[in-house]
Amino acid sequence: MPEEHAINSVNKHYLDKLMNLAEEAHIQATEDIFDARGMKLVAKGTRISNTLQERLMARRLNKPFESSIAVESGVDIDIVAREARRIAEAVGPVRSMLAATRGGPSPLQILSEIRFGSAMSTMLTIIDRGGASALEHSVMVSLLSVCLARAFGLGIREQTMVAVAGLLHDIGELYIEPEYLNSRRRLFPHEWRHVAVHPRIGQMLIANLESYPPAVAQAVFEHHERFDGGGYPRRLAGNDISAAGQVISVAEMISGVFTSKSRPLERAELALKIVPGEHAHDLVSAVSSAMQGARVRQEDDVAPPSAGKGDQRDHARQLYERIGSVLESGSQLVGHFGAKSQRLAHLLTAALRRTSIVQRAFSSTGLDVCMDEGNGFFETRSAEILFEATVAINEIQWRLRDIARDLSLHASALEPDEAEMLEPLIALLDGESVTNQPQAA
Repeated sequence: MPEEHAINSVNKHYLDKLMNLAEEAHIQATEDIFDARGMKLVAKGTRISNTLQERLMARRLNKPFESSIAVESGVDIDIVAREARRIAEAVGPVRSMLAATRGGPSPLQILSEIRFGSAMSTMLTIIDRGGASALEHSVMVSLLSVCLARAFGLGIREQTMVAVAGLLHDIGELYIEPEYLNSRRRLFPHEWRHVAVHPRIGQMLIANLESYPPAVAQAVFEHHERFDGGGYPRRLAGNDISAAGQVISVAEMISGVFTSKSRPLERAELALKIVPGEHAHDLVSAVSSAMQGARVRQEDDVAPPSAGKGDQRDHARQLYERIGSVLESGSQLVGHFGAKSQRLAHLLTAALRRTSIVQRAFSSTGLDVCMDEGNGFFETRSAEILFEATVAINEIQWRLRDIARDLSLHASALEPDEAEMLEPLIALLDGESVTNQPQAA
């Protein structure tokens, strides 16, 4: 689909959310809205309501619909700054990250001085009405991005850009089927393909609707890339990812962990270090420094894990066996089918390389010790040991699921029969119950 057509066609999912917002907020056209042939569809000043929905969806417009509307009393920079101050006071790990910054204007000040237009205000307002913590996540990523940019040695101009990109990093999700974004629902790899486009959508929206430096849109596009090449949508690696993109990638990852009730800074550090090289060393060090600066390592702060020693041992064993099955099945596929398709062989080889790294991470975290019932490793039921084991198991499971999603995403470029060969391996990586593994021909 040409990009011009994509940006000038009204997205159904965005429009549905906008119409829901219009039931409680005043949204109006800030200018006449025309279709691509010059026919006026909506007059300037008209209140946007669901009576216009069919008319807007049926036509391609002469300019993006988002640029021609505004919401009254929507999210503005004052609301964003107020939310940032609340987060800084209420979320301990963020407070620690802020305390670790030195020199120049504070991250709170930098965030409070950014600007965005009516299109972004409308999107942030929709995000704000989407759930109790929806705007909090966007603002927290923005705030953490500035802290990390400072630690990464970026200047004030770059810190301002990451503040904007962090705030807007997920606007592309407004254009995705809501069911795929339901946090209570497990997202399977074939569904992931629909979600994986949201960084590109966000990049296009910012490039077309705002006048920010191109680096802002680029950072939004890169916020799910990983330094080791294991991210999406383009599997960029190392310094092929912009410094701003690297910063937001880490900020976005740790923001979700920082709302955890049980030792969030330690949990974030473990999550960042579980696979060495996944993120730039300096950024991982910045999180570690903030954790050390917090100096909160009381046994009283360790919430007892819900899983006991036997559960953890069983989980570790099952995870280890699953990793081994992935490597064995993948190697068989490479050996029997790889020679017939370079693309298939390339995908499989990359997946096996990443799985081998995960296998090494399993051992380096000490989880292999969990499988030995005779060594008494868990007999003390140490909260510290159980905490670290739980985090390691969860993070390794997520890394395997990331590999499954990556395979599924890029399998669309294969021939149908080649893509079909990957399905059992994808299911195994994703943790699905697979009874029929592929047999090599």
